[in-house]
Amino acid sequence: MLGAGVWRVAPVHGEMTQSFLRRLAARYGVEIKELLPAVADAGGRSNVMGRARPDSEVFLNQEARDRVAVLCRVASHHLHKALPAWAQEEPRRRFPMGPAAQFHHGPEMVLPWGPACPECTVRRTGRPEDVRLYLQPGQRVCGVHHAWLMQVPGTAGCVVALPAGELWVQAQKRHRKLLRRGTAAVGAFEVAQAVTASWWQRMWPREQLWPARLRALWESRVEWETWQVVAREAVTYPEAVALAALLADGAFRRRVVAEARGGVPFRLADLPSLPVAVARCLRRPWLVEELAAQTSGPLFTWAHQCVRAHRGGQAAERGMWAVASAHRPRPVADELAEVAKPAGRSMGAKRRRGHSRQADQAFATGLSYARRYLQEHGNLAVQEDTMVDSFRLGEWLHNVKTRAWALSQERVEALKALDVWWNVPWPTQWQRSYYRARDHAAVHGPPDAAAGFPGTHVLNGEWLYLQCSHYDSLHPEQQRLLADIGITVEVARTARPRRASMQAGFEAALEHAKAYAAEHGHLAVSGKSVRYQGYPLGAWLTSQRSRARRASSATKRSLALDAIDPWWNPPWPLAWQRAYADVRRLVESGQRLDASAGFPGIDAELARWLSQQRAAPQSLHPDQRRLLAEIGMVEPSEKTPVAVGDDQEAHAAGAMPDAGLASARCFAAEHGHLAVASDYVHNGYPLGRWLASQRMQDRSHARSSRGRWPRGQLLAALDPWWNPPWHYSWQRRYQQAHALWRAGRLPLPGTPTVHHQQGEDREDEADEVAAWLHRQCARHDVLQLEQQNLLADIQITAATARAVTTAARPAPTDQGLEHARSYAAEHGHLAVSTPTEHAGFPLGSWLLQQRRKARSGRLSAHTLQELTALDPWWNPPWAFIWQRHYHQYRTTDQPIPPELQRWARKQTTLWEQLHPHQQGLLTAIGLNALLFHPEHPERQGDLG
Repeated sequence: MLGAGVWRVAPVHGEMTQSFLRRLAARYGVEIKELLPAVADAGGRSNVMGRARPDSEVFLNQEARDRVAVLCRVASHHLHKALPAWAQEEPRRRFPMGPAAQFHHGPEMVLPWGPACPECTVRRTGRPEDVRLYLQPGQRVCGVHHAWLMQVPGTAGCVVALPAGELWVQAQKRHRKLLRRGTAAVGAFEVAQAVTASWWQRMWPREQLWPARLRALWESRVEWETWQVVAREAVTYPEAVALAALLADGAFRRRVVAEARGGVPFRLADLPSLPVAVARCLRRPWLVEELAAQTSGPLFTWAHQCVRAHRGGQAAERGMWAVASAHRPRPVADELAEVAKPAGRSMGAKRRRGHSRQADQAFATGLSYARRYLQEHGNLAVQEDTMVDSFRLGEWLHNVKTRAWALSQERVEALKALDVWWNVPWPTQWQRSYYRARDHAAVHGPPDAAAGFPGTHVLNGEWLYLQCSHYDSLHPEQQRLLADIGITVEVARTARPRRASMQAGFEAALEHAKAYAAEHGHLAVSGKSVRYQGYPLGAWLTSQRSRARRASSATKRSLALDAIDPWWNPPWPLAWQRAYADVRRLVESGQRLDASAGFPGIDAELARWLSQQRAAPQSLHPDQRRLLAEIGMVEPSEKTPVAVGDDQEAHAAGAMPDAGLASARCFAAEHGHLAVASDYVHNGYPLGRWLASQRMQDRSHARSSRGRWPRGQLLAALDPWWNPPWHYSWQRRYQQAHALWRAGRLPLPGTPTVHHQQGEDREDEADEVAAWLHRQCARHDVLQLEQQNLLADIQITAATARAVTTAARPAPTDQGLEHARSYAAEHGHLAVSTPTEHAGFPLGSWLLQQRRKARSGRLSAHTLQELTALDPWWNPPWAFIWQRHYHQYRTTDQPIPPELQRWARKQTTLWEQLHPHQQGLLTAIGLNALLFHPEHPERQGDLG
């Protein structure tokens, strides 16, 4: 038969390969099951995989395709052009050599298809034949014969006559016109199909058109239960086209974005024009009410992504037309399998892509912990670091919210059943503050905004006033929530601040500064503790100087202080400025400065200071020399000129050489680097704080400009790694290790730490460096190349790191538990630092490992139970350093050190932001939110 190709059978454009082969077999008087083994004959053996079904597609390899081309007498390249699946897939083989064929069925491998219109087929081929075509959504209507070309899984399809067919014909014309407008139309129709499919599943009681249309189209050859599934696309096609045209309209999308006011919607009611426009284009007025309440689903997702796309560029715009897998219509074959499954069998529905059994179990686990949190706190306004037992609930809920728009309706409903406000489009902290205000209102009644919210906590009252001040910019749902506790738009207009505003406080402080300058002639206040007329002027000025140094340019506040005293924030020590101000006042009062006589008539301290300035003017800042010249201490001809090199550097830095750069040079010359702590003071100058400011400016300049920052080049000449691309703490610890290496005391990993007679501080430093070096060896492979090179300079090579990592073995759990029991019995807790050792056992690092295992869910239940019994807060859901400070405060005898007093004040100030269990722990030791409040009758200024 292969050699007797006397018939020429031409394919129909867009035809399925199996349909073409069936017609070819019929011309030779055989069936496809007889033709295909001959085409795929490999040495007398049939190389055909799979079984043919009415809705299957067959894929051929090149040898088989060549044989078919000979049989049908049509060139292979013409077949490739006419048959979409001709070379789509390389089939699997029974035998390694020869021609091969394979059958596939199902939506994963076979594109949407349908039967060709019989009358159109006769016109094309000249005879009545069964032809099946690959059909796009806009090709299922035969406009000439008013027929719908329906795909029915498991069959050869069905041609459905369309009563009043003009409705579908006009929809198809509109669809094709829409597709000519651009690629967005394809995505718009996919979104519209997903939307209409979701409505089909719900089938609202007020929907009358679709049920009537379903019965009018019914083909009696198809069972009613099957028909309700397969006819969905045909019934909803006119509405899908109308909705796609609306979504693709650029003017409509711009109107939706404008209504969002820069935020994303919580429900579709927040975008009023969207439900109204959809209802109007589909001629269903009642749809407005149904859509307005939606907070999920494909239409809500489209609106959410539409608003985001306006801010995110082309990539975000493409995401606007991407239909999430959970929102895509289920394949008809899957739905038919559900309808046809035997009665009494509890077969679960086939899972969608991306919803594996593991994903379902993980979601169920997170939901159970969310339910536990809800029972304790009454809401799901969870901070990202919140943990329930060892489960990271905050992180899980944050991840769910990130992709909330892509969640299935079932998962959304499960979370809404716990908390309607589980996924608010505003910050979670706002929701937590609202719940505190709501709880207060439930007990004390609506807050009195006009009176400044009396009776509320300071933070709560200030938060309420802030909402009133920005009421118009709040999300509509936020406004509704505030209205529930009595803060309506009218009430917000009458709100008064809970306490004096920040601007009023600044103006009051500025008046005190003016009075002080008028009395003393300067603002170089000696320290934070200085109070003037009862006002803490010293602390306030310290705060303003800190803000001014962090700012990239002059602010309104710094300019206001400049007007009082131009040298209120000098680049040199304040002590120098105070001494200069005292001398200047003496000069202005008529005092003569006689250097040759030893400054007679002047206080001995000031006379000594004047002698020092006159003795070494070259060490002073140019502005200091200018100030001294104004009072006659340095004659204009005696001014020390700036060296040429210094002047060039100053010009490169954009200013004259300042005290910070001079201090940095001095420190680098002595130590060889600039890795200092932020609170480090070098010869009276706050070098650490100045370098931190320079690092911030260097990074800001790098973000805004491609060039190098001139001041950064000067500092890089002193220390190439003054502003490293890794965390600054790493560089500081490295320099400590480098200093020990130069001194011959570096505790190399894998060797005992050698302590010299340098005191306990040096021994502690060596222990900390040793622990740090062990950590760097463990993660040597993931360090940056420059970090590896720096470690190699102190003999920590890749080989050293591997040897240390191989030798390190985790301590046995039983041994660690034994030491933990002993430590807890002695101290009452397990809040130990990482370097802590107990009887020679590294208890701190062992507990750190157990906390990491617990947070990743890898800690055994036995170990978790034992450690929790020893200390319920051994692995707290808040920062571990907080737990250590808590135990230090709890166990420290009177008087309490100042640093712990400051820590306690900070906790009471930020009381509302603490975890409820943190509040409980503080209350148990006598700390509460009102302890340091100015209005509290038992306020304690000193905890000691």
